[in-house]
Amino acid sequence: MSARSESSLLRADITVIALAVIVGVGFSQFLTSAQSPFTEAVFISPSVSRLPEYALLSLTRSIIALCLSMVFAILYGTLAANNKILEKTLMPLADVLQSLPVIAFLPGFVLALISLFHGNRLGLEISCILTIFTGQVWNLIFAYYESQKSIPPEFREVAQVYRLSHTHRFFFVELPNGMRPLIYNGMMSMAGGWFFLTTCEAFTLGNKDFRLPGLGSYLAQTFTDGYYFNFLCGIAVLIIIIIGTDFFIWKPLVAWVSRFQESEDGQGREGSLFFETIKNTQLLHLFVVCTKRVLMFLFPRTDLTEEGSTRRHLIGIIDKIIQFFARFRGGQTPRKDRIKRFSFVPLVVTFSIGGLVFSLLPRLPEVGQSMSTLTHDDWFDLIHGVFFTGLKVFLVVIFSSLWTVPIGLYLGLNPRLERIFQPLIQNLAAFPAPVLFPFIALILISIKLPPFFISTILMCLGCQWYILFNVMGGASRIPADLKLVSKVYQFSVFKRFHTLYLPAILPSFITGLMTAAGAAWNASMVAEIVYHPAGVLRSAGIGAELVEASAHGNYPKLIAGIICIVIVLVIINRTVWRTLNLSTERYE
Repeated sequence: MSARSESSLLRADITVIALAVIVGVGFSQFLTSAQSPFTEAVFISPSVSRLPEYALLSLTRSIIALCLSMVFAILYGTLAANNKILEKTLMPLADVLQSLPVIAFLPGFVLALISLFHGNRLGLEISCILTIFTGQVWNLIFAYYESQKSIPPEFREVAQVYRLSHTHRFFFVELPNGMRPLIYNGMMSMAGGWFFLTTCEAFTLGNKDFRLPGLGSYLAQTFTDGYYFNFLCGIAVLIIIIIGTDFFIWKPLVAWVSRFQESEDGQGREGSLFFETIKNTQLLHLFVVCTKRVLMFLFPRTDLTEEGSTRRHLIGIIDKIIQFFARFRGGQTPRKDRIKRFSFVPLVVTFSIGGLVFSLLPRLPEVGQSMSTLTHDDWFDLIHGVFFTGLKVFLVVIFSSLWTVPIGLYLGLNPRLERIFQPLIQNLAAFPAPVLFPFIALILISIKLPPFFISTILMCLGCQWYILFNVMGGASRIPADLKLVSKVYQFSVFKRFHTLYLPAILPSFITGLMTAAGAAWNASMVAEIVYHPAGVLRSAGIGAELVEASAHGNYPKLIAGIICIVIVLVIINRTVWRTLNLSTERYE
């Protein structure tokens, strides 16, 4: 082995070990924080020296929530795409849940988990992770569901011809087709978690102020106390984390997932320096060898004479685990047997919903009695707020589409430009815009802009990226032969857009509209009430009503506001989104 290859192997091993140590330190700090005695408001030190610790805690929570979101989105999207009965319920439910502001989930998570883990902060940590989860998972669900509905028919025909089992069809057809949109939308989902970072780690319920040590609570505390230098240092650390996650997580994943993309247009795969480095590591091989030797030591050689021995069985399991990571390469002959269908999942879902309903039935009189305390003015404020927030969401979707569709289409059709601008766009999307809302609000107030349009602009800052990433993903999946045909027949730009590009990106564009609208409803809670150095900016809307109801402990009004949002969202889902989805079926 040459000196150059030995140095590259050593560099890869050192890099992997260093990264594993950092991840281990982050998780150990998270577990230490979770096992600490419970206190509502943890002291957040404004010292800059505590920033690495707070940053690791926030990054750990975000990664845990993202992993849960990925697994849940794959399961949820697979069930919805392959079961017509469940599809009619699961997708409208996901659309309603994604549009509910995170403040709607916080009280239930916090109060329930604190009562369950009353001795330590584990309940508060889990509620924070679940709240981040609710800001990440819905975008992934819609992206994966759309990828499953747009699987080319010839792929399904090949799966039927070769009699692939449901397991092999999932690993060789469905999951590879959904990996690219899942990874690209995972960037947006993690950005959604950063978007509500300050809300998830520092929030108020009635007269109780809940805080967890983290970068979000650090930014909120230093800004409130007027430590603007420390606040800017926290922003700098946050930018470093965003760039670091792009280099160590997203670029390697994008490089890995490029193997599932068609390369008929002659474009090469996307590269990643870190991905090329870790491919040279020998640690995985060393781990396998050591594990096998330990098993051979624990189980004597005499077991080899027995058919299906314990040692041989365990070693075979390890080999299968290692081979799992290379399973997408193909070349394996699928088994002839097929997994029989069993309606176990619908049975579990039915009994779970039934048990939840029956457990809540005894509480209905108390809820009804508390709701009766609301006055006509309270209901008028809520209905008035839903109308104005809905109008803002409509404007956000329209304004965002005007520039994201042409830019996303242009970048998606040019892989080289996409590789150049995608990291920049991803880093801009991942930056939590609410931390800059006070300064942006001050600038917009100085030019005498009405609060209605100020909150609309603030909502745009975090929602426009959903449309852009979905349009880019849809454009990048246009088959190369169709683009070649349009060039051979010399289609004009308008005809090419009308007959090829628009039908091809329409399903992804509709998915982007739905997720952007849901994100806009979510962003209303941080865009309609903004605390800035000169005072408070308040715009009429349901987000402001929910935030004020939560801050004052007015839970009946909070529940009534959620009910109003749910009714409006169900109407929009059954009219607008259902019509748009039906119109795209002929293009899939």
